[in-house]
Amino acid sequence: MTTNQTSNLKELLAKDENYLANALYRVFHVVAERGEGPYIYTTDGVKLLDLTCGIGVTQLGHCHPEVTKAAKDQIDKLMHISCVTHHTENIKLAEKLANILPGDINNTFFCNSGAEAVDGAIKLSRYANPGRPNIVSFRGAFHGRTLGSTAISSSKVLHRKNYDPLLTGVNLVDYPNCYSCPVFKDPASCNLECMDLLTRMFKLNLPPESISAIIIEPISGEGGYIPSPPNALNSRFNYLMELRKICDQYGILLIADEVQSGIARTGKWFGIDNYGVVPDVITMAKGLGSGLPIGAFSSKKKFMSLMPPGSHGSTFGGNPVACAVGSKTLEIMERDNILDYVSKTGTELMKHLSTELKSKAKVRGFGFMIGMDLGTKDIADKVIAECFKENILVLSAGADSNVIRLIPPLNIDKKLLFDATDKIIGIIKKA
Repeated sequence: MTTNQTSNLKELLAKDENYLANALYRVFHVVAERGEGPYIYTTDGVKLLDLTCGIGVTQLGHCHPEVTKAAKDQIDKLMHISCVTHHTENIKLAEKLANILPGDINNTFFCNSGAEAVDGAIKLSRYANPGRPNIVSFRGAFHGRTLGSTAISSSKVLHRKNYDPLLTGVNLVDYPNCYSCPVFKDPASCNLECMDLLTRMFKLNLPPESISAIIIEPISGEGGYIPSPPNALNSRFNYLMELRKICDQYGILLIADEVQSGIARTGKWFGIDNYGVVPDVITMAKGLGSGLPIGAFSSKKKFMSLMPPGSHGSTFGGNPVACAVGSKTLEIMERDNILDYVSKTGTELMKHLSTELKSKAKVRGFGFMIGMDLGTKDIADKVIAECFKENILVLSAGADSNVIRLIPPLNIDKKLLFDATDKIIGIIKKA
């Protein structure tokens, strides 16, 4: 780095501190200038391998040429219309989603983010189940930063501190975490006792007839990249299948939050597809827009039709440019067999990590949504710092920030991915 580059970086970071809100945390104190494929290039001339994807957003890498062309072409035609008229691009994207959504989910509302999608799903559950004010969410979950989505999140106390009172009627139950069992069972002898936490709550303090929805991440994201069972430790039970039965029994909407696990991230279109379960509502965002802000919640037409025109809205939701990019993203994934590549390569990568790290880390996940539990925050922080020295960007997750997560572009070159992973393995062994 030259003296001028160092000076320029310091100047930019000083301006950042002066003019941008302190509430937005940044992990690495460099300034990105451009991105290309799996790489980010900084203003001080450094090329960084990005295994974060902007937290699971740039599914096809930075500035995929076909995606950027789709955005540029749409900008020349129509940038914004809001709800003044219908427009071609959100119709096109909604139809594409209907073709990949599970079961008979076929109707979509577009918004701008995952948090907005979750808020919309909550509203939908109130229309589907009027007079049922309660919602069940899971400890360790992260659903967004709006007041509504914050109320049903519990991955870090900092996300909620000073924001009470939040949305009422939210009831938390422990996530089915086979890697740190909430009822202290050995996964080998598990009889799905964690489900008893929910049914016991029904008996003691929460009438199931008062619940409009249960929302769950099929694979916990910010909570630590934890797949619900069946998983590598517990293949005997399907928690989501049992949850589906309970929702059917009591007329509760099952909401799958797929903001981080959706859009091919796990080698399936949606994380819940790994479990053979069809929810009532799916929320999505992140990877759908390849970097442009877009979110959505989808359900059956019979449920979505319960919300009359004007009962929900968004000035920028379903923006023509974001929708055009979303359609192109899905088109490329289908054409290039991205799901098959992610599924096979992810399985191979996790096997390699598990073999090499053994007692050093607990490796888990699906596809390119991989977590490595290192035990403590100190070790994870050290690994992140050492990776950064090697020009590799990785992030942590979990309530204790003790999990390193790998969320690379879904089309990343296999050799590049494995070479980078071997560097990370070496760093973890030293740490």
